[in-house]
Amino acid sequence: MRRFLKLIASPILLVLLVEGLFQAGIWEALAKPESHAGASVQRKRALGDASYARIDYVTLGSSRPEYGIDHEQLAALAAQHGTVHANLSMPGSHWMTIRVLTEWLARHHPEIRGGVIALAVQDFLYTGNGAYELGIVYPFRTPADAGEMAAHVPFDRNDPATWGLYSALFEYREDVQDFVRAPFARLHSLGWWRTRSASETLRANAHETHDMCAFGLDSLAACDRVAASTDERADDLRRQCQQLRGFARDRADLAALARQSPVPAFMQQTRDTVRALLRGLRWPKPPVVVLMPVPRVWTSEVSPVGLHHWALEVLRPLVEDGTIRLIDATELLDDGGRTDCTSFFDFYHQNDAGRARLMAKILPEIESLMHAGPTGPSHRP
Repeated sequence: MRRFLKLIASPILLVLLVEGLFQAGIWEALAKPESHAGASVQRKRALGDASYARIDYVTLGSSRPEYGIDHEQLAALAAQHGTVHANLSMPGSHWMTIRVLTEWLARHHPEIRGGVIALAVQDFLYTGNGAYELGIVYPFRTPADAGEMAAHVPFDRNDPATWGLYSALFEYREDVQDFVRAPFARLHSLGWWRTRSASETLRANAHETHDMCAFGLDSLAACDRVAASTDERADDLRRQCQQLRGFARDRADLAALARQSPVPAFMQQTRDTVRALLRGLRWPKPPVVVLMPVPRVWTSEVSPVGLHHWALEVLRPLVEDGTIRLIDATELLDDGGRTDCTSFFDFYHQNDAGRARLMAKILPEIESLMHAGPTGPSHRP
């Protein structure tokens, strides 16, 4: 019996040792740069550069602000005021990412004064954005964060993707398998990404010049034109159209649900989570929350009826008591009831022209609110 226990104890101890090493971040140096975790590792590595030893302001959010906000302008604006601004927006980011990132920043950069949190009204539907968001937060989270993370991505023993809440080995298992299949390709890719400077990672803009004028952005009829198109971009747009049509089939009336008393549990959870998260920030200046532009097809046929109003209602008490400053740009790129097709390169993201149009309208307000605005009353010790 003793010999049997020794036989099984050794592999268990080995697994626990490897799990501990992965929890400590040993795999970060080898994480696939193009993966969600890899993108976070790049930003975490850049934040360790001496040029970012002090950070005054940050931008947080998903791929919408990654393309739609001019990070170079924000960095230049901060420099004019003798401060440093870092872009930490990453594709797929949602409320869990914002929570984990702000807590990591509080531990490692307590000098932060404020920042921009850029979202879209769709981000006010649910607290979670899928298990893949675990990859985004993993390089920044601690094991103690698992409980709060589970509020955004509930653990499901039948879904191995959620096991990453508690196990780093499970979180990185597919990445490790990918590395084993092609180690030299991974090392080559890592070598290229490591040539990027911290400034390129934390302030450079993503660029895209295509537009949506061949298809339109105002109704699902655009997807009929995508289906018939031979444009080289059509494959990506077809995948987005599948998503849009799926959302449209299940379109709810959020306005009617919001009139219930109490409101449905998923709405309560989102409302309470968002408010608690934003009230929990301890930045000296209130965060500037930007609701990013959304093509009209979303508000007219895809997103739940009343979603824009619901998002504003979630944020309303935070605006009223000065916890946040709000810039609502949801319809800013609409004109005469139609979305400017020259401002987007797909159904989600602005192109370079759309970014320029947005920034021309909101940059002066951001400067006033972030660099000259008073300290908010909610940010008390």
